[in-house]
Amino acid sequence: MAYELHIERLPLNAKGEPTPIPLTDWKAALSAVQGVRLCPAGAESITNPKTGEVIGFPRRDGDAEVYIPDKQEWRSVFRWFAGAAHVNASFEPGDKSHPVWQAAVVLAARLNAVIRGDDGEVYDLETGEALHD
Repeated sequence: MAYELHIERLPLNAKGEPTPIPLTDWKAALSAVQGVRLCPAGAESITNPKTGEVIGFPRRDGDAEVYIPDKQEWRSVFRWFAGAAHVNASFEPGDKSHPVWQAAVVLAARLNAVIRGDDGEVYDLETGEALHD
């Protein structure tokens, strides 16, 4: 299973769940950040390189893409659900040169939110260091 990062608002409730970010706040933040945009409506298709099978994934309202300059393409990376944005950490968290990390940091700062890993660690938005409780 892939390791994910989550843009979430604190504090956590008694069940350990973050404070939901309203979808309107998420969309406003997306529209204010260069190199990030809402995904087009519809489904995203991915082809399995081993079998050639095409798998479709429906997009949710709030899913977002990041522009990857090296590839000169938009890539769907942020999945929106349960009042938070989730991204597969296919990069080193804290890598200031990676466009997805850069976007996550700017979005989290605009939303007064944090970037948390699957293990509960919170990443410092300035240094990218994982801070554990």
